[in-house]
Formats: sequence, structure tokens, C-alpha cells
Amino acid sequence: MRVSQRLSLVGFLLFFFFPAHPCEICEADDEQQASLASLMATMIEPEQPFPEVDPSILIALKLARQNDEKAEKTFLNQVKQNIMQREILTSGQLALNMLALTAACQKDVVHDYKLVKKLEEKFQKEVDSIDTSGHPLTNYYELGLDVLALCLLNGTYSSSKIAKLFSAEQMKIYIGGRFSVDTGAISVLALTCVNRQNPDEMIGSNILWLVDKILKEKKQDDTIGNIYSTGEAMQALFVTPEYYEEGDWDCKKTLKKVLNQIPQGTFRLPIAAAQVLPALEGKTYLDLTHVSCQSLPGHLNTSTPKPAEPTHQSNETISVTYRVVDSINNNINESTIVSVPEGSVFLKVMEAAQTENKAKFGFKIKQTQWGPYVTSVHGIEASSKNRTYWELLSNGQSLTEGAGSFVVSDGDNLEVRLSKY
Repeated sequence: MRVSQRLSLVGFLLFFFFPAHPCEICEADDEQQASLASLMATMIEPEQPFPEVDPSILIALKLARQNDEKAEKTFLNQVKQNIMQREILTSGQLALNMLALTAACQKDVVHDYKLVKKLEEKFQKEVDSIDTSGHPLTNYYELGLDVLALCLLNGTYSSSKIAKLFSAEQMKIYIGGRFSVDTGAISVLALTCVNRQNPDEMIGSNILWLVDKILKEKKQDDTIGNIYSTGEAMQALFVTPEYYEEGDWDCKKTLKKVLNQIPQGTFRLPIAAAQVLPALEGKTYLDLTHVSCQSLPGHLNTSTPKPAEPTHQSNETISVTYRVVDSINNNINESTIVSVPEGSVFLKVMEAAQTENKAKFGFKIKQTQWGPYVTSVHGIEASSKNRTYWELLSNGQSLTEGAGSFVVSDGDNLEVRLSKY
């Protein structure tokens, strides 16, 4: 596609109404690199093994200033193994593995296995699904990864189709009023890449809408969405300074907040560390094609103290109300009051209820990079085919943390609800 030489109307309006300000990128300084080393140690030597390694870990390692040659080779080999299963990978999984290969200067692997063509095919199936059913086969986060990988690796796509696909009207229908900062951020990175190659008025409008939605999720403690989505939100805001006013976001305050969370064990999961590390280095996924391919021997000092795992539980007990609801078929509404140690996570409440009455409150989980994920409750399985999942809520609010992370409080009204996405 030929890059237009004229400034798009949206670009002109943004320039006119939003005075240009320096690109809002901040990064951990040399004195703070010890904190980042602890994040890298978390990724390289996790406290517990996982069934699979997320490619974002290799990406984070390649974008970091410090390096560990041995670890990078290990993770690269695992990504190559993932590619051998490319037929069964979802579109977003394939895209993320391709981005990891790009970061590791393995474009020959991408070429030899015709991965760009394979991703184009998978992405087209996502688009076809939206055209026929109104929903992608996966989700908009994966679509964002698809577009980002196709853009960075010179794949074939239609800018006008991308503009329509990521329009406010289309995305509002999909997200059903619940905006995801992670999804918004990865979409901004993808659209920014496309718009840099071929400026388009509608794509500019989409970026403006998404950036505004992201900034509206900024909290008083300077996190954006929640602490785990903040890193990706920072990446999105790094590359779009012309879409917001200078006073809308203080990068240094957000950076300080995230850095202060590291020693508290907030990012003790490898995937959590991987998602926040690039932003702390002042990098984004748009930098993946500019990573130096020069081999730098080095070995991270993994004796660097890892973030401590938070300890919440005490000898005191608390009481909470726990409910199981099928909001789709409206045929299940079971509740009970259980007592658990103070500082317990949501999962402990579920276990206590299951012990009390397995027929009503029995459940199943699977282990993921983000911890335990609830797959079945009351004998009802979540279904990707039917687009259903078990939603976790506390006091009527949908949770952004998982069952193994959210700490409950005395008197909470907790709920697992079969919902559609």
C-alpha cells in the first residue's frame, strides 16, 4: 500500500485543537534497574512451572536494557516449538508468537514457515465471523495483535476494513459497554502502526476515541484500568501524544506507582511482569522491528531478590455471602454464607462453599499464566462456542483480578455468574 503524502483531515484537526507536546515517554532510570532486574528474574525463574510459556516474556526480555543470553535462547526455542503447532493456534496466539520471533531477530523463521500468509488466513476468518455473526472467533484483543503483527511484518490487509473493524460503533457492540483497557491499548498500538504507514481519517478517529476511553479509566492512584493493565496503557499513550492534552496524564506519576508495586509482589506472576516491563523501559511493541540483532553475551544476576509474595491471611475469620447465578438461562440462583480466614482470596471462598455443598457449589478450574481460571460451576461448563464464561463479581462489580488474586473483605457479596461475551 502506498503511503499518502498529505496530512489527513483528522490529523489536521488534532494538530489544530491539541497543541503538540513532547512524546510522553518516561522510563526507569539507572538506579531503578535493580527493580526491573527482579521482574526479569521472576520471568526467567518462576516460582512454579507453567504448562506453556507466553511469548510476551521473550518480547519483554528483548526490550529490556539488561539481558540474559541463555534465558533468551531458552524462550526462543519454546516460541519455535509453539510455531510448530501453528495450525491449532488462535489468530492472536500466532500473532504474538510472530512478534516474539521478530523481537528475537528471527524473521527467517517467519518467512520459512510462511507465517504472515497463515496469519492473513486466520485474520480473514475472524473478519468473516464478524460479518456473519457480529463477533470474532476470539476477541478484540487478539484482533489487535493480528493487525499489529500484519502491519509490522508487511502483511496484506485493507486499511478501510481495519478502520471499520475498529470503529467506535463496531467495538461498542462487541464490548457491550464494558471497556477493557488492555484491549483498547493493543488496538491503539495496532491502529497507530497502520496509520503511520497510510494515514486515514477514520483510523485517526478510532485512535482518538480509544485514547479518550483509556484516559477515562485513569484512577486517582495513577493506575489506568488496574495495575495489570497499566503497562499496556502506558505503551498506547507513549505513541499517541497528539491525541490528548499534556495535562491529561502524568507519565512520571504512573511510572512511580508501578515501580512502587514491584517490591510488594504485585507482579510476581511471570506474565504480569512481562506485560509491565516494556513500558518501564520506555518501550512499546512498535519498537519490535528496531531491536538490535547484535548478540550481547550476558547473564542476569538472578540472586536479585524477587518480589515477595503478598501474605494476607491472619488468624481472624470473616463472613461473606457467596452466590452462583446463571444469568443466561435464569435457572440457577444458589447462595450461602461462608467463613474464611481474613485476607483470603476469592478462590478460598469458592472452596469453602464447595466443601459445604458440592452439588450446588462444585466447580472446576484450569491453571493459566494468570493463575486459576474458573471453567465450570454447578456442573455447567463455560463454552467458547456459545461465547459464555463464568464472571466473578464483588458487590455487584465485575472483577479485573482472577479468583486466585482478588482478596475478599468481611461482608462482601461475592458472585460467580454465567455470562456472555
